[in-house]
Amino acid sequence: MGSILIQSGFAAAIVSAILYLLASTGKEKYLKYGRLFFHLSVTATIASAAYLVYLIISHQFQYTYVWNYSSKSLPVNLLVSTFYAGQEGSFHLWAFFMAVLGIFLLQFLLKRDSSGNHNSNIERNDKYEPLVMFTFTLIHAFVLFILVIKSPYLFVWESFPKDAAVGFIPEDGRGLNPLLQNFWMTIHPPILFAGFSALAIPFCFAIAALVKNRYSEWMKLALPWTLFAGMILGLGIMLGGYWAYGVLGWGGYWAWDPVENSSLVPWIIIVAAIHTMLAEEKTSGYKKSSLILCIMAFVMVLYSTFLTRSGILGDSSVHSFVDPGQEVYLFLVVFLSLFGLSGIGLIFFRLKSLKTKKADTSEVLSRESALFTGAVVLSAAALVIAVGTSWPIISKGTIDAAFYNKMNLPLAIFIGVINGFSIMLAWKHSEEKRFLRSLIVPAALAIAGTIILAVFAVRDVLIAIFIATSLFSLFINSRIAYKIFINNKTKAGAYLAHIGVMILFLGVIGSSKYSEEVNISLPLNEPKEALGYKMTYKGSTPFLDMNEEKYHFNVVVEKDGQGFLLQPIMYYSEYSEGILKNPDIANLITKDVYLSPMALETPKEYSENDIVTIKKGEAIEVKGMKVKFIDFDRSKFSQESMQEGKDNIMGAELEITSGYEKEKIIAEQKISDGETENIPVKLKSNERYTFFLSNVTVTGESSIELGIVDAQEIKDPQAPEMLVLTASIKPFINLVWGGTVIMVLGFFFSLYSRYKKFDNEKRKSSKIIYNNGHQNGHQKNGHHKTHNEKQLK
Repeated sequence: MGSILIQSGFAAAIVSAILYLLASTGKEKYLKYGRLFFHLSVTATIASAAYLVYLIISHQFQYTYVWNYSSKSLPVNLLVSTFYAGQEGSFHLWAFFMAVLGIFLLQFLLKRDSSGNHNSNIERNDKYEPLVMFTFTLIHAFVLFILVIKSPYLFVWESFPKDAAVGFIPEDGRGLNPLLQNFWMTIHPPILFAGFSALAIPFCFAIAALVKNRYSEWMKLALPWTLFAGMILGLGIMLGGYWAYGVLGWGGYWAWDPVENSSLVPWIIIVAAIHTMLAEEKTSGYKKSSLILCIMAFVMVLYSTFLTRSGILGDSSVHSFVDPGQEVYLFLVVFLSLFGLSGIGLIFFRLKSLKTKKADTSEVLSRESALFTGAVVLSAAALVIAVGTSWPIISKGTIDAAFYNKMNLPLAIFIGVINGFSIMLAWKHSEEKRFLRSLIVPAALAIAGTIILAVFAVRDVLIAIFIATSLFSLFINSRIAYKIFINNKTKAGAYLAHIGVMILFLGVIGSSKYSEEVNISLPLNEPKEALGYKMTYKGSTPFLDMNEEKYHFNVVVEKDGQGFLLQPIMYYSEYSEGILKNPDIANLITKDVYLSPMALETPKEYSENDIVTIKKGEAIEVKGMKVKFIDFDRSKFSQESMQEGKDNIMGAELEITSGYEKEKIIAEQKISDGETENIPVKLKSNERYTFFLSNVTVTGESSIELGIVDAQEIKDPQAPEMLVLTASIKPFINLVWGGTVIMVLGFFFSLYSRYKKFDNEKRKSSKIIYNNGHQNGHQKNGHHKTHNEKQLK
């Protein structure tokens, strides 16, 4: 059923795209059929998504995808999130959001075009629905086709024909990767893919404008969707950073990983597009820039999809998926090439008609010029990150994080300066003296704030400049946002978003540049000083989480008479076949105290220096004694019981000569469930020495490894267990998260304000159309009525 739904959705999307293409040539009779097949495609896509969720929550493990990523032990929220845990599911999530956004996009276009259909002056060529929906539906069809060739509905016997018989149903699934078993798994990927899907809409409007060669209205239609895409994708990116910070334990939130970067680049480009579109709205210029940026933002989404899903970054990114197979790889190349080359080719084809007239060229000292300069700087940052991200393809190597930090720091400084300047500039022309006077107060406050920070902490000149420019922009935007917010909250959106970005910048500086970190070993119940805090390891507490035994390692952190308990986690994961670690964080007002566990060291019975190797029949001198390995003792060992999984004991008969005393002992090693336990044995005549049978070799030249511990050499016979961890302080990291929230709120207010403006303009347009129609309906009696009115006046 699932495969039929996917194939039906793909076929309907192709038919819809063809019908919309025909409608765009003026054959309007195909328009309603294009809408019908689009709705059929959307229905099939959403139904397929619902069906896959049903298969997951009802534990239909006969399906390879369900078996591979889910299990009966997962809670409902994580069980549902396995929908997009793998390649196939993540493509389905993308198709699902394309379908959902497509419904709203079609309604948006129908409202716009219906308001114009009553106006006889509106040309047929003014309709945006056919071309926009043709491009959008074609993209949707491409995503669905990936699901056709890489289906999430394969049975286990189809995926593993040599290992599974037809009809075989596994009792349970493999489960979800432990690193993904987190609350943010249910939120972060859907938001990110909603952002990726939303970026297709400005792209579609840009393509429609270029094909129609009409640029008077596309921007007003595309801008609300561009704001929505920027808001959602930005939120998704930062949620991913917050997730990494709280789970992975390396102490940061952005590692400049190629896959992380591949989502950041489209966001930076679409933010640049928003600014050029605003300049275009006010001046009718910058059309070419806006079109190029809207097209490139979505092209970079496709490029990031290729990087992430093709397996090409498998050796250079922890987030990359495995090789999806040759068919999907080639199709991703076609997907990227078709839409990328089409968009860029249309730009070149329309270059002549996109040239800005000299009369429309703005002065240097104007807001639109500043916005364009800011867009150029943002595009430069995107280019730097894109080149670094693509480096594994170019040279089969990786770029160090220091490259990104070094290259982007000057660009971030420029962004702060340009943002502050642009707010104080007027459209088209600004009076120089008035502009300079407006900068005095915020510049003075920024310099004063930077000097204070330099006295206490800041020593790096570039960082000091970065702080100054961020404060400069923050003060300017805060002052204007406050004035606007009092009168109309929604119109303060742009300034609020800028405030959020600058606060985020300051948080990045504090939490990364001035983070303190130290590795510390904490013996049980023994306080130690680190980073100005007293830390005491109080032991471990086992707990059961999704049928896995995990351990809280309890650390009491104290300072100035106040304390708190942090509980980093370590456990053995059968899924990963290794030890996994999760940090714990104390979120304070001005900083985070971050503890990331590294290892638990337990007291050892003996050290490597205490181990000697003795061949069978050989005698050696060690620690003032003569030790002879006589033979193996198999009296407690049985091959049959070992095969049955029962406990066994292998022994070694030893002859010990110490001074004039000679004594025989048997050193034993217990074997249980594949693990060994060394049983200590002492001499009756001299309890100073303890012997441990560490290892046995029974094939070839028989030998043993023997641990001999001298009690007089043990410095601390009751040494406690020791927790080794990395402790760090993250100053002002709350500014990163707070800045993100403020930025997203700014986007939301801007989007809401833009929607209200569009709705009001539509209402006015409808009213004018109605009045015109009403007047035309009374034209026959108009002359007589007008004459009588004049007489009455």
